[in-house]
Amino acid sequence: CDQDTDPNRAPECDKSICTLPDCFCSEDGTEVPGDLCPENDKCDRVPQMVTITFDDAINNNNIDLYAEIFNKERRNPNGCDIKGTFYVSHKYTNYSAVQNMHRLGHEIAAHSITHNNSESFWSYANVDDWAKEMAGSRLIIEKFANITDNSIVGLRAPYLRVGGNHQFTMMEEQGFLYDSSITAPLQNPPLWPYTLYFKMPHRCHGNLQNCPTRSLAVWEIVMNELDRREDP
Repeated sequence: CDQDTDPNRAPECDKSICTLPDCFCSEDGTEVPGDLCPENDKCDRVPQMVTITFDDAINNNNIDLYAEIFNKERRNPNGCDIKGTFYVSHKYTNYSAVQNMHRLGHEIAAHSITHNNSESFWSYANVDDWAKEMAGSRLIIEKFANITDNSIVGLRAPYLRVGGNHQFTMMEEQGFLYDSSITAPLQNPPLWPYTLYFKMPHRCHGNLQNCPTRSLAVWEIVMNELDRREDP
């Protein structure tokens, strides 16, 4: 079943009951949250928001690069230096380096224990498999990187292979707040993050992807495609 044929599919967006900070939806995903751009008019006043993210192990092969990128000279308009989100997988990870990235103010998130090489595994894993990989990854990070502030609340699926309702059911059960594995089709303007209480505001994008269809209490930090061929 897909989001149009699943008999238990999530309903269409209902903004009368889906309100911030716990819920956000719009018909096509482009509506600016927080009433910053009423009726999508004069949206050039809305600040651009970019997340800087990295997947897989943190170790001696990349910590110097991360130090160069996050050199405290690149700053946001408010004067604070930029931060990143690191989706950490277990294999080859140096957990003292993870601890240091967290100490420096970067977000640490889960990216699995095994990083199973079979893409179809992630598409069709059951709820228990997802829990072992992601909740297990969180436990390992918390223990060996000594991250004890309950800040590991997000995850990204290996190879960006979305695990459908099984993945997101696990996230509900295990207390994960957001996923960042789903990609949206190329469009302008791009899409804002949304909650999965209601139907996804775009089609399931990508070859053989298994997107969620049910109503689920999880945020999606959707990834927008970029096409720079028309940039000046």
